[in-house]
Amino acid sequence: MKPNFVSEYFDAPIRQLDMLARIFLVISLFVLPISTAATNVFMGLTLIAWLAAGGYKARLIQLHGHWFAYAVGMLFLVICLGATYSSGSQSDILFQLKKYSKLLFILPAISLLQDEKWQQRALMAFSASMVLVLFLSLASVVWPLPFVLGTANGQGSSHHVFKDYIAQNLMMSFFALFLAVKAQFASDLKSKIVLFSLAALAVVDILFFVAGRTGFVSLAFNAIVFIFFLSTIKKKITGIILIVFVAVFTLQLSTNFNNRVSSAVTEFKAQEKKELTSIGMRVEFFKKSIQLYMEKPFFGSGTGSYANEFCRVADSAEWCEAGKFHPHNQFLAFMVQLGAVGLIAYLVFIAAAIKSATNLIRPLQICSVGLVATLIADSITHAPLFLVTESQFFILLFPALLTQKNKRRHS
Repeated sequence: MKPNFVSEYFDAPIRQLDMLARIFLVISLFVLPISTAATNVFMGLTLIAWLAAGGYKARLIQLHGHWFAYAVGMLFLVICLGATYSSGSQSDILFQLKKYSKLLFILPAISLLQDEKWQQRALMAFSASMVLVLFLSLASVVWPLPFVLGTANGQGSSHHVFKDYIAQNLMMSFFALFLAVKAQFASDLKSKIVLFSLAALAVVDILFFVAGRTGFVSLAFNAIVFIFFLSTIKKKITGIILIVFVAVFTLQLSTNFNNRVSSAVTEFKAQEKKELTSIGMRVEFFKKSIQLYMEKPFFGSGTGSYANEFCRVADSAEWCEAGKFHPHNQFLAFMVQLGAVGLIAYLVFIAAAIKSATNLIRPLQICSVGLVATLIADSITHAPLFLVTESQFFILLFPALLTQKNKRRHS
């Protein structure tokens, strides 16, 4: 009995630390839409507890055969190798490595959420927080709330709550899909009505009350994913008709949507004037990034080289200052710094997420593909793995959805 007693004596704290890591991870998902600083703190506490708990061999076994875990490791390895030949300054190299090292958090998060109950708790924590954000955003349309960033009444202003408008709309577009999927697979009519109603409110919030064209694109991508996974042609046609109706309704009545689209067209037409507008900068960043990529197409200029390389070809000091951080496009960021190798590594990262989703039950499968669609939309217009808030969103949500690697497809 003595060996068993000793074993249990030492195993109990390990189990407690493992439990604590899971609790911190769930809290991270709850505070994700609310506070970037709090999310960083609880992610850090999760990692500390996970490391202290030990059992690394068992953790590796859990990750064995998980395609997405492999892709995360491969992408970060390519980023690290890029640092060995970078033309950037040492501070820029270290800065980029610090930014992208957060990708590795996905690996312990996957191992912590292997239990389906903890996976559900993680998704419920995120959902509860998003419901809070949704209702505060909508409430601020009528009553200006002191802690809500959008304070003007009605349309014409951006009613984002705790985050910037891009981050909130990205999360909300995914959440709208998440709610619609939950409603689709709900077993009772009351739950279906409540969930579909919440999904509709999320869509209204994005299209009418929160500025941000990235959110519009992300919402469109998620709508396509939802329709793609509908089980019958009749349902797909109904879904397409509904989307067309929403689009027409939005064009007729949404001041926010029309203002953002109109400004995008105006800024695109004026791009030759080299003005520092949202669309004008993105066009210029695209042109310069392609120019830099063509100089070193295979391996790029190295991790952390973007600022140095962009400023080298920028038309002025003003443009250098505006564009030295990232090209507002994750694909271009990897292409300039890591060449075709970096682009392939990122595409493998995306493909591995879809591959891992194919083994999940149908609701999680749809949501996982929707999260990939959200990532792609954000990657086209922003820098989701570089910017803190957006990287937190994807780094936490992917493990919450892709934890299981051998589930059967059943609803």
